[in-house]
Amino acid sequence: MKNPFKEISNSPEPDLLLVQSCLHGDGKALERLVLRHQAWIYNIAFKMVMDHEDAKDITQEILIRMVTHLGRYEPAKAAFRTWLYRVAVNHVLNMKKKRFEVRIHDFDTYVGIIEAIPDDRSHSHPETALLAEELKTGCMMGMILCLKRPERLVFLLGGVFGVRDRLGAELMEISPEAFRKKLSRGRQKVSRHMQGVCGHVDASNPCRCTHKVKLLSDLGMLDPEHLHFHRPGGVRVRDLMGERVLRFEKSYYDPFLARFRDQPFYDSPDMAFWLNDILQKDDFLHLFHLKAW
Repeated sequence: MKNPFKEISNSPEPDLLLVQSCLHGDGKALERLVLRHQAWIYNIAFKMVMDHEDAKDITQEILIRMVTHLGRYEPAKAAFRTWLYRVAVNHVLNMKKKRFEVRIHDFDTYVGIIEAIPDDRSHSHPETALLAEELKTGCMMGMILCLKRPERLVFLLGGVFGVRDRLGAELMEISPEAFRKKLSRGRQKVSRHMQGVCGHVDASNPCRCTHKVKLLSDLGMLDPEHLHFHRPGGVRVRDLMGERVLRFEKSYYDPFLARFRDQPFYDSPDMAFWLNDILQKDDFLHLFHLKAW
């Protein structure tokens, strides 16, 4: 899978050629463009809001903006990836708050809820390890959700997806120094609160996911047949990071951020099929002054 955040692209079919073909009504080029970027947009959206249905809606909204504004893209001003992900960034920063953002927004409250879940160290079940991974992944995402949107997005771009400060600054429309500062502050906030409670970060901490599984299972919040966050054997964010980023990690290794890069990279719903379907609707084409693809 092509990583759009790599500094050097070795794609045999550059984005710009696909964009030019799209503007001439080539539906197949549009499909390839969507397939290339949909998973990255979806993963940014999901890790921002922690809900697959919301992430699907957000991804669709961003792709519609891409299609309806494609004619305004100016290659001389920015690479297509910068233009597209700036569209994505602006959308997620300004969209209406999603349900988990309303529920989870404060570190102290969130940590207090985690600590209030009773431990059950005697619980034994064949699926305990699986459910503990589900709980760990979801809990760590909840920690990120406690950051305000701009810091949360910078944390995801720079800390999780390995976007370097120059590109991150372009996407966020801030200076590279401001991007680095936001990343540092966000990392410190998440790290400080996890250091104080999470047994995965500090072995001396009492909180263990395996000890919380029974109550949450009894409440129907954990179900091995319906995993929301954990993807056993699936692709991890780290697997898709560029070689240069991985080399940088070896020389400046951050074990705290590495925990987030070991989390799943989620499959996106088939946005190309969905988009192709709506582009066949005359009312949609007329509304946005588009020609048939």
